[in-house]
Amino acid sequence: MKKYTIAIIGGNQENTFKRIGSKYGCEILFHCGKTRNGATKKDFRPIIKKADCVVINLGACGHVTMDVVKELCKTSGTIITFQEGFGASGAIKAGLNALSKPAKEEETASTRNVCSKNLYPKAS
Repeated sequence: MKKYTIAIIGGNQENTFKRIGSKYGCEILFHCGKTRNGATKKDFRPIIKKADCVVINLGACGHVTMDVVKELCKTSGTIITFQEGFGASGAIKAGLNALSKPAKEEETASTRNVCSKNLYPKAS
């Protein structure tokens, strides 16, 4: 089984995310979602480049951060999913679920729908 890398944006439980991620056999990259002077692409680009999937915790992150991360995921082809609240287990499960859902043939290379959320599959 491939070891997935999941980026989690939003929250303040970095150690908890990493501990639970190791139980599920995945590597966790974390960013609290807060940046000085508003969210900028350079804050999130390195994390998104390394990730197989990005999970945004809706309850722990601002709209500007969500928009910047969503745009970066779309341009890089990284899968993105949105998780209500900011719980560690739920966020990691959402990321693993998004990665385990195969893309349907009729779906385009730029969008994919998992759990009624817009996702952008990673380009091959």
